[in-house]
Amino acid sequence: METESPISQIQKNRAVVDRKSYIPDSWDLPDSIRRRLGDSVGKQRIMDEDGHLLLLLHAPPTAADDEVRGAVVFWRDPRGAWASHPVRGGLAGLEKHLASYREVIHRLDEKVDNAKCAREYFDVMRDMHPMQRATRGLLNVMQAAREVRPDETRLISLRDQAADLERATELIAADTKAGMDFTLAETSSQQAISAELANHEARRLNRLAAFFFPLVTLVSVFGMNAPADLLANHHFWIVLLAGILLGIIVHSVVAGKKK
Repeated sequence: METESPISQIQKNRAVVDRKSYIPDSWDLPDSIRRRLGDSVGKQRIMDEDGHLLLLLHAPPTAADDEVRGAVVFWRDPRGAWASHPVRGGLAGLEKHLASYREVIHRLDEKVDNAKCAREYFDVMRDMHPMQRATRGLLNVMQAAREVRPDETRLISLRDQAADLERATELIAADTKAGMDFTLAETSSQQAISAELANHEARRLNRLAAFFFPLVTLVSVFGMNAPADLLANHHFWIVLLAGILLGIIVHSVVAGKKK
């Protein structure tokens, strides 16, 4: 008989806890809604059954949560009363939920403003991508809730706030990408300038070597004598002039090839 591994038991227990925690037992939801609920919150959506409206939303995500989204749920019963979990206050809790997104977006905006290198821009992008998906899903839910409950005028303002959040994430994502592209381009430009300077210095060294190498070679072949003997020896001047001339010729050839 096979036994479950500890990891499988932990995952199963977590699923049971998730299901019990994101929907309070005290909520009198119809079976038509409860049958549609899974072990985790799943994607952001609404459920509208028998006069009950349930909003299944996500807490502000981060790149470190490994795609496991925290559930934030709001319930409107047929009488028009709102309840919420884990935040309290019904529609006021929904306002707080949107404010939590606004705070995260503001922090990401500050990180973009303070980013100085490609790595810092990349870290912002890692957090911004799940925020983009989350705010897009949040707006879809608020728009759908507005459509199925047109008499709930308070949803208009909340829907508009969700639209502002989605727009803000798009702008920050665009700024982040532009900042990263500029940083990479600037770094590449600086590297190209440094490489050009290094090549220029290398060409100068090659020219010096091309000029003096023939002279050094000739001196090595003919040997070195005392200065007085060299000045009195006309062969020295011939060798010197020949070496200088040969150095100029080699230098000209090397410089022409570089061009």
